[in-house]
Amino acid sequence: MTARTSQRPIPLPTAIWLVVAVIGWSMIAWLAVRLFAANPPAAGFDLELLLRAGRDVAAGRSPYDPALLNGAAPDATGLFFSYPPVVAQAFALISALPSGFVFVAWSIGAIAALIVVAERLRRTVRATAPAGSLALAVLAIGSLTFPFTIAVLFGNLDAFFPALYGLALVAAVSPRRAAGVAGGVAVAIAAVTKLYPAGLGVWFAVRAVRERPAAVTVISAVAAAAALVAVSLVIGGPNAWRDYVTVVGAASRAELLDPDNIGLAAILARAVGRDSDFARLAQIVVSVAALIAIVWAAWKRPDPVESLAIAAAATFVLLPVTWIHYPAALIPFGIAALLRSDGPVAARVRLLIGGAVVAAGASLAWLPLLWLGVGLVLMGVHASAPESVAGSAAEAATR
Repeated sequence: MTARTSQRPIPLPTAIWLVVAVIGWSMIAWLAVRLFAANPPAAGFDLELLLRAGRDVAAGRSPYDPALLNGAAPDATGLFFSYPPVVAQAFALISALPSGFVFVAWSIGAIAALIVVAERLRRTVRATAPAGSLALAVLAIGSLTFPFTIAVLFGNLDAFFPALYGLALVAAVSPRRAAGVAGGVAVAIAAVTKLYPAGLGVWFAVRAVRERPAAVTVISAVAAAAALVAVSLVIGGPNAWRDYVTVVGAASRAELLDPDNIGLAAILARAVGRDSDFARLAQIVVSVAALIAIVWAAWKRPDPVESLAIAAAATFVLLPVTWIHYPAALIPFGIAALLRSDGPVAARVRLLIGGAVVAAGASLAWLPLLWLGVGLVLMGVHASAPESVAGSAAEAATR
């Protein structure tokens, strides 16, 4: 890479990114206001569920539905609190605030967190890229990325997962110990709150066998997860966690064949005309295959960006329900691919990442197209790999 190409600015004028960002987020803000004003509100309902659980904890009640505690199986799409107790305990701290205020702060926080992580990626992957142009580009593209905007509109925890997965990516590519610690804490927060990101921890654990710096992330993740659970036990005692185990058992019997569930097992069951019991059996195969993909990527793929991107995509199908906002977590991998591509490769990478955004938008008509978007992101990441990494991978494959 020459000095001239390494200093080439991010494509498209800053003014265009600014216009796209302003128009995109203004439209989403207008939609959010309209939906939030509906009765009942059609925006921020996931966040309201979390706030309600926080209010229950603040009032000394269990955050879990009594019907679930009695073993009743819920609908997969029903609004019921099934997160670990630590989530409700955390939301108890802000449960007295007005829902509208929390929704606005939550949305701004998720967007800001993504921009901050993009800046950390810039400093790690390509420090010569203009910081301002990147921030505006991320802001603009974020407004166009369907899974991310849905997570923001719903007020879902996954709105922060692009930032959390992004910190894990920074940990994978940065030699700095502080980055490894931050990445480990991010993985712990994501895994303790939503479970399926624990697959990232598996990736770092396998990677640590061949790359010692990854051990810092593993140790940090284990320590942070243990600390979160310990604090939760001190605050609420063991009963809340016993209730959580009961709720997980009840939720495992939920109806899975909902059109909004893009889990591979559910898609297969719908395609062959089978029921949720078939989907649950197929999920065993899907989960095992996802774990194998994570381990294989960690051990066999030398490029840490591509390797972790494969693992990140695999985490989406570790559980039987995959919601439409999950793929938003791949945004930082697309950013990394764009940042590190040069010359003729850059055009190909831009086309692939742009195609992923378009596919995500087209999924409004047919949700399984989100998997096409996931595949295009992985292809873009692969195409952006430095020649030295690609060469070593090809050499290893011929041995």
